Amino acid sequence: MKILTIHADFIEFQAKKKAFKQAEEGINEEKQRIEECLVVFSAVEKRDEANTPAVLEQYIKNIEDIASQVKATKIVLYPYAHLSSHLSSPAIAESLLKEAQQLLSKKYTVARAPFGWYKSFNISCKGHPLSELSREFSVDGPTNTNNTNVSVQSSSSSATPTSTTSLKREYKDEPFIFNPNPLTIEQKTNLSACVILAKVIKELYPHTEIGSIDLHGDQAYCDILNIKLHNEHLPKLEQHMQKIIESNLPFEKITTPSTLEPLQQQIASDLGSNAHLYHLSPIVIVPLHKEPFLKSTHSVAAFKLLNISSAYWKNNSNNPQLTRINLVAFPTTHELDTYLQSQQDAENRSHLKIGREQNLFVISELVGQGLPLLAPKGTIIRNEIIKFLWELHKHKGYQQVWTPHIAKDLLYKTSGHWEKFGDELFKVKGKSDDFIMKPMNCPHHMQIFDSFAFSYRDMPVRYFEPATIYRDEKSGQLIGLSRVRAITQDDGHLFCRLSQVTQEVQTIVKIIHQFYHTLGMDKEYWVSLSVRGEDKSKYLGTDDMWQVAEKALETAAQQMNLPYKRREGEAAFYGPKLDFMFKDALGREWQLSTIQCDFNLPQRFNLSFMNEKSEKERPVVIHRAISGSLERFMSIIIEQYAGKFPLWLSPVQVKIITVTDRNIPFAQEVQSLLQTHDIRVELNDANETIGKKVREAQLEKVNYIVTIGDKESEKKSIAVRPRVGEVQFDVSLNKFLDAILDEIKERKIK
Repeated sequence: MKILTIHADFIEFQAKKKAFKQAEEGINEEKQRIEECLVVFSAVEKRDEANTPAVLEQYIKNIEDIASQVKATKIVLYPYAHLSSHLSSPAIAESLLKEAQQLLSKKYTVARAPFGWYKSFNISCKGHPLSELSREFSVDGPTNTNNTNVSVQSSSSSATPTSTTSLKREYKDEPFIFNPNPLTIEQKTNLSACVILAKVIKELYPHTEIGSIDLHGDQAYCDILNIKLHNEHLPKLEQHMQKIIESNLPFEKITTPSTLEPLQQQIASDLGSNAHLYHLSPIVIVPLHKEPFLKSTHSVAAFKLLNISSAYWKNNSNNPQLTRINLVAFPTTHELDTYLQSQQDAENRSHLKIGREQNLFVISELVGQGLPLLAPKGTIIRNEIIKFLWELHKHKGYQQVWTPHIAKDLLYKTSGHWEKFGDELFKVKGKSDDFIMKPMNCPHHMQIFDSFAFSYRDMPVRYFEPATIYRDEKSGQLIGLSRVRAITQDDGHLFCRLSQVTQEVQTIVKIIHQFYHTLGMDKEYWVSLSVRGEDKSKYLGTDDMWQVAEKALETAAQQMNLPYKRREGEAAFYGPKLDFMFKDALGREWQLSTIQCDFNLPQRFNLSFMNEKSEKERPVVIHRAISGSLERFMSIIIEQYAGKFPLWLSPVQVKIITVTDRNIPFAQEVQSLLQTHDIRVELNDANETIGKKVREAQLEKVNYIVTIGDKESEKKSIAVRPRVGEVQFDVSLNKFLDAILDEIKERKIK
């Protein structure tokens, strides 16, 4: 059986006409509206006929489980045949839904849409993380995912299906970990402000319970159970916090045992001997850091409550959802003012804001969350990045390949991605085969390599493919281009011998350097060299292979003078890696480029080439990405340049504006000449003032504004206004053309 549940503000439905002769009789044909309800779209399947009592039991249990999580008291059972192509007989389905309605009515107010009728309906989804859930279960037991089917075939190491299991990721409690590192005064100020906030919450809302208090970047947060707050509540909380600050209350460490609330007890249990108690009446907190607070509340000179979000207790979606209040605090008001100004600068640079202003991309609710659409101007930026990436690779032995967007599920069972991505996989049901929307490109590239007979003389083999992959990320994590479900990776895979790893890594590092130097993002970066930890049992491959690969990466890092840090125990299970961490114009750090050695996939796919002894030898695979996700990278460079792109990246490089209609013919000549040389140029010949046209072009942040009036038309010259600098008059058209062509060719930043 398959169900899709919607926690709804309301649903309206009305029976229109019978879908088949056996449709339910005596139904209410008037429009019905149920508010504040859990709508359960349901499809009874052919396989359920084998044991309908067990299926009914699972159906009831799943509905009760979801209803308890969203605190619903009204249930709407809605027969929905579109959930399955293997439906049971109508009589069995109708009987099961009627019996479910009767059983659920003992605990809930239950409505049921008529069975076997075409119906119109209108529903308003609440939009929180649990508002849309789908589940599939059979007589063997339930499996559960968010928006993904999960009753699947598992696999052995040989990828042969052996048993029915669940793809649902097993969410477990993440234990709290004590951080013994000393804190800065700014960090202590942040945490102290959080405790002051916790005190205010307990005083205003005594029924609440305080969860974890911790740092996140340059901010801090306080998690609270049993409360619903909105941003409009923040000013009131700030007023009460200010009173406590002025009261100059001490943060006291307690040495005698004290009664803890349940959440604090769990924190203390996780921390063990590192659990210490601090008191700010009426609350007692178990902090996650050593000496985390200031001496008194008065030391918090300035603070700001930033926003409200949510988080699951111990990062486990099976646990209660807590309200999270994020804040920032400083020892001086000047530091707070500076921070808030930087936040405003970040908002002005937001790729969401600039994307709307410059018509770069579209977010469509009809298409779906996490599936942005690139408009023509955004597509130009994307294509220019890909073009540059290929230019950096095409003379270094790389070959372009193409792979389809789906593949049989067996491919991912062989590669291990079936287990790795779990319920993030998008599944496609074919007529005879089951397919997956590809979550990674690597397995496809393995198949290309495996289809040819390579010898040691052919090695290395290098593939290049910017390709889109798909992962069903949680809806609450999706934003603009930064976090999406359709992810375009500038993927590259190299198949080489162990002895060739160092040289190949050096070549990739040179590409990374040139790419980010051109973009002006190489001024401040560092590299993480992730290697094995002490426990060698969890890593695939022999000690010799690991030692050679780790040495190869470190040698390349040293020879290329990379500012690297060796990080023990942070390697992937399949091999060591180099991750490149870059900072953007706002000082934010991003992991963008990566170089990863892989011993796993060659083994899983039994890859080989013939060596000098005419024996099969297994290659090493190197995964490499330069920009990472192109969507995320676009969001970064939009904000990096604040929409003022260098000429080679600009969607509109030149804007021509006319003074009068008399100047249009020459303006069109200029436009035609520039277009002949592939300059992206637009002509504004509207009957508007020159001042308005200039302002519009400046707001569009075009690189060059070319003005043509009577004087320019007569002399066949142009007036050029660069984005930065003074207007230049009487400029030769050919001189201007040569200058911008050189600027584009050299990819200069101005």
